[in-house]
Amino acid sequence: MPCLQKKSKRLPYSQKINIKTVQYSIMECSIDGVSDLLCGEEKLRYIPLLEKGGIDLILVPMDCGDFPYRYYLLTIKNNQVISSLYTEGEWYEPENIDNLESTSFEIDKDYIIKVKTENVNGDLGVNQTKRYEITKEGKIVEIK
Repeated sequence: MPCLQKKSKRLPYSQKINIKTVQYSIMECSIDGVSDLLCGEEKLRYIPLLEKGGIDLILVPMDCGDFPYRYYLLTIKNNQVISSLYTEGEWYEPENIDNLESTSFEIDKDYIIKVKTENVNGDLGVNQTKRYEITKEGKIVEIK
């Protein structure tokens, strides 16, 4: 059985995860660097996304903290996590839910990752879009 379930989403990718209906794959092998991402589970839950030149891209939920809707994009090569990037979710101060910060992402046909962070309280919050690329080694690096 392969270590990671392969699923090739079509590019461009711009879906939003519904945390009420999402179905996760379970990692059936050992990958170096996932221990901090287990959220109390024995095995890593993930959503398989893409494969690019021997590099697997998966989304991992980080729903064990204060916020149930947080996902990290991981690149995995040779059974090792190479990079991780917060790409989708919501964040707010518990005493001020009106100041909700929302992060979403998309991947274009050239595998450029665009991460957009917006805050409903725009004057005080963050409204930015950052672009990233995946190096042939599997690192996610910001494009300046």
